[in-house]
Amino acid sequence: MSGEKSEKSLNSSTTVPLGSFEFSLESKELLDASGKPIHLRRQSAEVLAYLVDRRGETVSKDELFENVWAKTIVTDDSLSQCIADIRRALSDADHRLVQTRPKKGYRLAPTSRLKTPGPQSAVPRIERRKMPRLALAGLTVVLALGFGTFWILGNGQNPSATDLMLPTKPSIAVLAFDDHSVGADANYLSDAIAEGVIADLSRFPELFVIARNSSFSFRDAPTEVSKISKALGVRYLLEGSQQKSGDRLRVTIQLIDAVEGQNLWSQVYNSDLSDVFAVQDEIVRKTVATVAQKIINSEGQKATETDEAKLTALLLNLKARQHLFDFTPEGNEKARLANLAAVAADPTQPFGYVGLTFVHINKYRWGWTDQDPIVELNAARDYARKAIELAPDYYDGHSAMAYLHIQEGKLDKAIARYRQALELNPNDTGAMASLAEALTYSGQAEAAEDLMLKVIRLDPRHQDWIKWNLAWVQWHTKNCNEALQTMNAMSEIPPMAYRVLAIIQICRGDTIEANQAVDHLLEFDPEYSLADVRHNYDGKYANVSDLERVLNNLRQAGLPE
Repeated sequence: MSGEKSEKSLNSSTTVPLGSFEFSLESKELLDASGKPIHLRRQSAEVLAYLVDRRGETVSKDELFENVWAKTIVTDDSLSQCIADIRRALSDADHRLVQTRPKKGYRLAPTSRLKTPGPQSAVPRIERRKMPRLALAGLTVVLALGFGTFWILGNGQNPSATDLMLPTKPSIAVLAFDDHSVGADANYLSDAIAEGVIADLSRFPELFVIARNSSFSFRDAPTEVSKISKALGVRYLLEGSQQKSGDRLRVTIQLIDAVEGQNLWSQVYNSDLSDVFAVQDEIVRKTVATVAQKIINSEGQKATETDEAKLTALLLNLKARQHLFDFTPEGNEKARLANLAAVAADPTQPFGYVGLTFVHINKYRWGWTDQDPIVELNAARDYARKAIELAPDYYDGHSAMAYLHIQEGKLDKAIARYRQALELNPNDTGAMASLAEALTYSGQAEAAEDLMLKVIRLDPRHQDWIKWNLAWVQWHTKNCNEALQTMNAMSEIPPMAYRVLAIIQICRGDTIEANQAVDHLLEFDPEYSLADVRHNYDGKYANVSDLERVLNNLRQAGLPE
C-alpha cells in the first residue's frame, strides 16, 4: 500500500483474527482455520490489509482509492469488486464482518476467532415427531463418497444391523420428511416430492442413491445422522419438513454430511398450491440440481487432496473436473493426467474419456498446445466418440460431443446433442449453460439469457464459470450493467474471463476499466492478441456482425492485433 500506516498499534501478534479466518500482517494473506492461504486477487488483498489496519473504523472510498490505488485512476466498480471478493473469501454473506456504511464507506468489524463446536454439537440430530401409520412423508436419496468397496444392500435388511462400508461413488439417502400439515390430505405431497427427487438424482451415474424403502425405515424414530449414515452406508443425508396451510405450502430441505456432521446446504420453498403438479416439479428440479452438483463438486474437491493411485476412475474424473475449473494451462494439464489415470483405472467407464474431450478442446480453443490445433480437435472427437460408445445413455458424454460440435461450427448438431443430453438428465445445469452458449453463437442470445437465468434459479450455488457464461450472454443482449454485476459476483475471475470483462466495460463506455481488464489478460499471456480471438471464434458465429462487435470492443480495450 502507498498510504502511511495508522498510528495505533495493530497487535503484538503477526495475524489478526477475522471470524474463523486469520489475516497475516506480514504476508498480507488470508488464512483459513488450518493456516492454509485463501486466494485473493492482489488489489483485494491490499484493500483487506488497509481495512485490517483500521479495523473498527469507518474508511471512506476516497481514502481507499488514495492508499490502495495511489495515482491510478479507477472507478467505484473496482472497489466494489474487491469488497465482494473479500466478503466471499470470508464467507461474509450477511456483511457482518465487512460492513457498508451508506455514504461513508466501509468498516471492518473487530472480531475474535469463532469457537469450534465441541463433540456434542458436531453431530446434528434429526428429531422427528411420531406420526400415524397412515401418514406418508418422505424424500429418500443416498449419496456418499468413500474409498471402500461397493456393497449390496440385502432385501429387508434391518437399519440397525452391522454398519456398512461407504461405496466408491458419492452416496446419498433422502429421509422421510416430517409433515406438520393438518387435514385429511396431510403427507401425500411430501412422498411425491421425495420420490421425484430420488428418481431424478438416480439420473446422475456419478451418484449412489439409496432406495426408498431403506431410507424411509427411519421415519418414526429420532436417530442421530451418524447412526443413519453407518446403517445405510452413505455419507450424505437429505432431510426436511413441509407444512401446508390452505393454498400455501412451505417445504424446508437440508443436505447433511453425516460423516463430518456438517450442514452443507438448506433451502426453504414457499409456494402457492394452485397448480400442485407444477409446485412439485419446481421443488424437485431445484433441489436435485443443487444437491447433485453440490455433492459432485464437494467430492471433486476432496479428490484433489487424495493420492491418485488409490482413486477409482470416477474419483479421478471428479479430481480432474476441479482442475478444469482453474481455466489455466497448468490446471488443464493436471486434468489431462487425472483423466488418463481414470481411463487406466477402468477403461470400460466413460468418465475419463469425457474429461479428456474437454481437456483437448481447451488446448484447441485457447491455444494451450505446441501441436497443430487440429490435432487437439481430432483427439477430442475420438474421446467423445469413445465415451458415447461405452455408455450411450450417459448424459455427459453427449454434452462433450455437443461442445465439440460448437468448436467445429456445427451449431445445429450441437444444439440437438445438448437437447439429447437434457432428455437423459433434465437436471444437468451444466448442459443447460453450455446449450445457452450454442444458442448465443446461433443468434438466439435472448433465449440463451432466459436459459442461463433458469440455470441460476435451479442451482443458486452454481460455480463461477456459470456467471462467466451468463455475463458473456448478457453482453450479447446488451444488458451490460447486469453483465458487470454478474462478473463482479464471481469469487475469482479466471485469466481468460478478463476478455469478457473488457468488452463489457467497453459496452458500458468505461475504457479505463476495459484497459485494465486487458492488462490482466496480458499479464497471464503477454502474446495474446486479436488473432487468437479470431481463432477462438473461428466458424462459430452465425452472424458475422456479432464477431465483429467482439473484435472491435477488444481493439478499443487495447488488445493488440
